[in-house]
Amino acid sequence: MTSPRANLLALLAAASVVWSTSTARADARGEAAERFDRGLRLVDDGDLSGGLAEFQRAYDLAPLPVILFNVGLVEAELGRPVDAAKALRQVIAKPEAVAPERLARAKEVLPKELDRIGQVAITASVPEGTVELDNVEVAKWPMADPLEVSSGSHVVGIVTRGYAPARQEVRVAAHERTDVQLDLVPIEGVLAHVALHSHVPHADVLLDGKRVGQTPLDTTIAVVPGAHRIEVRRAGYTSSSRELTLGDGAQGDVTLEPAIDAASLSREGGWLDVESSESQTVMRMDGQDLGVMLGPVLVPAGAHRLHFARTGFIEGDRDVDVPVGATAHVQLVLEPTPDTRVAYAAGASSRRTWSIVTMVVGAAVAGGGAALALVAQSQLPDAQSQLDVQIAQRAPMAVCDPMGPNGLTAACDDPFDAAQSKVDTLHNERTAGWIGAGAGGAVFVTGLVLLLTGDNPHRYDERPSQPVLEGWRFVPSIGLRTASITAAAAF
Repeated sequence: MTSPRANLLALLAAASVVWSTSTARADARGEAAERFDRGLRLVDDGDLSGGLAEFQRAYDLAPLPVILFNVGLVEAELGRPVDAAKALRQVIAKPEAVAPERLARAKEVLPKELDRIGQVAITASVPEGTVELDNVEVAKWPMADPLEVSSGSHVVGIVTRGYAPARQEVRVAAHERTDVQLDLVPIEGVLAHVALHSHVPHADVLLDGKRVGQTPLDTTIAVVPGAHRIEVRRAGYTSSSRELTLGDGAQGDVTLEPAIDAASLSREGGWLDVESSESQTVMRMDGQDLGVMLGPVLVPAGAHRLHFARTGFIEGDRDVDVPVGATAHVQLVLEPTPDTRVAYAAGASSRRTWSIVTMVVGAAVAGGGAALALVAQSQLPDAQSQLDVQIAQRAPMAVCDPMGPNGLTAACDDPFDAAQSKVDTLHNERTAGWIGAGAGGAVFVTGLVLLLTGDNPHRYDERPSQPVLEGWRFVPSIGLRTASITAAAAF
């Protein structure tokens, strides 16, 4: 089964941007191209948040619809329909600037995202202020149009000087409008702010018992001066809270790290199974150490941020969503540092070279030994025949009978000794040859095993690629260069 991430990557526009304009503009476009390629690599590695950040920065540097197309698809994959719809609408508004298949895909995805969007119409008596959605500023008050939000539960609020912040939790249905009346109460003094820090993502943040947003909070929480209670709560974790008192205009920094509630994991947990390309990869999940994972680990269900590290390799992050009662499988492909890459390639190449040298030496020794043994074997019959003749002459009553008159003469002993020596030498050469052939064969096999079991010097140069749709429309002033993941493309 193809993973959703692989499907997403197959739909992303894979291209790089090069401009031949002024130096300053060329530098900006060059950075945009690098960030675009980096975004593709991060998405390929499963880091959607990191990939989105790179695409957004690339679009800031080079506002091209094709980059915005990638932004829209990743926003949709991350479950942010409002932002996805905004990006895709802009892509569709300039149909001439994108390839037909991308335009068709944008038109296909947009209705699906719109089906996940509702509206919130706010009414308030204050003349001005800041409109917040889940503690993130989204507009200025007054607003001419209702606020578009993803369907589900949200906290909407208005913050302004001289009034206590007004917030209300609402549940919004897709294609429906929800009306909210926010009554702001005048206060004495200046609003204080709380900066909340937590590694646990998608946890509810409560202020004095009322939800104001979810972690991670990009902005501070505006509060009335005085005593407050900040709490972070998420299923599968024990809640973490802190009491603090703030004066006029003060800012408090609070770090809350809920701990995993092992007792609740049987009903609110799922399994996380991480497979790394490198052994001894150390994992952290939401700031908590998991160590070297030797098998699936039971963790709270939901979204998590994994951080992986190994000596000699580039550290990285991965977004993962663990289903309740099921297993999330994560495959990590670690990239070596330049020093590690060089050392690895050198070591692997050296082993491969010595393996081949060993095989050549072993083959030479085995061949030489076999040749020696075969030559000796081929000469043995004649040598043995000559020895047999000499033995026959030494028989009783024969010419060289040792008891006869000629038995002890050099004319009889020397030929016999020479024939015997010849046979013995050939037997020794044959034995030595076969021993050498065996030893050479063993050396050859050893070299072959070392070669077959050795590391590939090009292992870290062979990055698996994902298929990407082809076919691009040319736009003036834009050149071509090969994408880092797939074939070259232009837009």
